[in-house]
Amino acid sequence: MDDELAEIRRRKMQQIMQQAQGSPQTPQVAEPMANGQVNLLFDNTFWNTIQRTKTALVDFYGEWCNPCKMLAPIFAELAQDYRGKAFFGKIDIDRNPRTTAQFGVQSVPMVIAFKNGKPVGQLPGLRSYMDYDNILQRLTAS
Repeated sequence: MDDELAEIRRRKMQQIMQQAQGSPQTPQVAEPMANGQVNLLFDNTFWNTIQRTKTALVDFYGEWCNPCKMLAPIFAELAQDYRGKAFFGKIDIDRNPRTTAQFGVQSVPMVIAFKNGKPVGQLPGLRSYMDYDNILQRLTAS
């Protein structure tokens, strides 16, 4: 009887060990700053924040700009969909002239893509969810 019980325990322990080895590990977050939200940026926080990202999209906008208002829910949805993968920021061009001038932004909305803290492309004007999604898929894949 003791041998039988020992065999059952051994098999049960083997099962537990196999399950533990096969269990999914905690997913690694590709972009720790990607909190699923669109984060407000300012002249004094812009570069410090962007330098800490791997993949980022930043919306240069104006409070008075109707296309910018139409972009806001698209950006919010993208931020949710790319939580853990891409950082999303927005910066008001009227309140942050230094950063706006650095990128030569003259019309809004202007979305600038960053990879490893460096600008890699600009998307002027209001675009569809899919346009931004396609860019993000390429940026997050590399």
